[in-house]
Amino acid sequence: MIGGALAEQARRTAHLITSRLVDPGYVEEHVAASTVDPNTPGRRPESSLLAGDAGLALVLRLASEADPRSADHWRRAAHGALTRAVRSTHERPLAGHGIVAGSAGLALVLAEFAAGDRRYQRPLDGLHTRLAERLGAGDAPATGCHTSIAAYDALQGAAGTLGYLLSVPGPDAALREAVHGLVDELVRLCTPAPEQTEARWVIPPEDYPLPRDLEEYPYGYINLGLAHGVPGPLAALSLAWTAGYRRPGMREAIDNAVALLSASAVEDGFGADWPSGIAMDPEGRRTRPRHPARTAWCYGAPGIAAALLLAARALADDGLRARAVAAFEAALRRSEDHVHTLSPTICHGLAGLLAICEVFARTTDSARAGAALPVLTRRLLAHCSEDLPFGVQNLEQPDLHIDNPDFLCGAAGVAAVLWTVSTPVPPRRWQRALLIA
Repeated sequence: MIGGALAEQARRTAHLITSRLVDPGYVEEHVAASTVDPNTPGRRPESSLLAGDAGLALVLRLASEADPRSADHWRRAAHGALTRAVRSTHERPLAGHGIVAGSAGLALVLAEFAAGDRRYQRPLDGLHTRLAERLGAGDAPATGCHTSIAAYDALQGAAGTLGYLLSVPGPDAALREAVHGLVDELVRLCTPAPEQTEARWVIPPEDYPLPRDLEEYPYGYINLGLAHGVPGPLAALSLAWTAGYRRPGMREAIDNAVALLSASAVEDGFGADWPSGIAMDPEGRRTRPRHPARTAWCYGAPGIAAALLLAARALADDGLRARAVAAFEAALRRSEDHVHTLSPTICHGLAGLLAICEVFARTTDSARAGAALPVLTRRLLAHCSEDLPFGVQNLEQPDLHIDNPDFLCGAAGVAAVLWTVSTPVPPRRWQRALLIA
């Protein structure tokens, strides 16, 4: 945690940003007036944790603990945002079980409220029941040699949902069974099919979420981003192992994912780095890793280092822990050359890098991570201004300045990170939504 005058500035800025998220009319007006965010096109889903009012409710709830002098004000505003998010599901049912806009994402927000106020426990229990039923009634696991990104990733798929369920204290039998099913699904993903040398994490061209990926990966690829790739299942399986779950093939699956990430690292003058993905050749074999990805949570060394750190904790592997720390420290050194080009937001920007830095500074003996906390905080604050509708903008290339209020690619996520690094509130569930803690 940072201190002194910098912490005070971070708290003031977090207060400014959070205050701009209270009035739904104000939020709607400025979203409508802004350039459309390419990360979240279309109508804004109020029930979404990462791109809607559910995420605003989470940050407002965090503010009620981080800013005790205004706690009642923030709690009322948080309740209002949560109410809007829940009511919206009557018109637009939750999209699947995932974190970004599904049952697990809304449940994570409700769980944060219920942790401090038992009145929210009953609706949370009901949502847990529906989530367990949805997972239990889902399609049987595929038997082919690949799985779509949406089925397993951190945002829409099994990894993100499993990450949330592992944070539920004292899960009932139905939730535990749901955990078993998700673990088994991810174990299957990280294990080669019979008579295959490659695990099912290869994404074939027909399952690409973006058609432009065909240019770079004409024969299939393995996604290496924490948001959409193998690091998400690794993080979730590691959290499950730490929580005491033991399923057939689980340890092997964790080892397979660690081995994949170890083998796909590329070295530069700073240390280990990773590409966005590994292209397959026409015979289905891995090609040599290409150019490194961005330095961010979604893709690149910071997110992968966070997943490796969770695996090291689960396996009590000091060597792997040292490699995770070294990879993150290399990412910090690397970011010094281009940090001015990063968006301030969580997904692929400064707030995400700072969030991961907070985890490394708090849970490891990395002096570099501790020293980077105030540096990254200052750089993030430099993007913030009371003249902006939400106090900070999402920046997208080429030169798009977007007034986005939301968690993953907008102001709410920046506020959450600033509150966390500048106040003594314990780490909260919002970090679990990113699979970094």
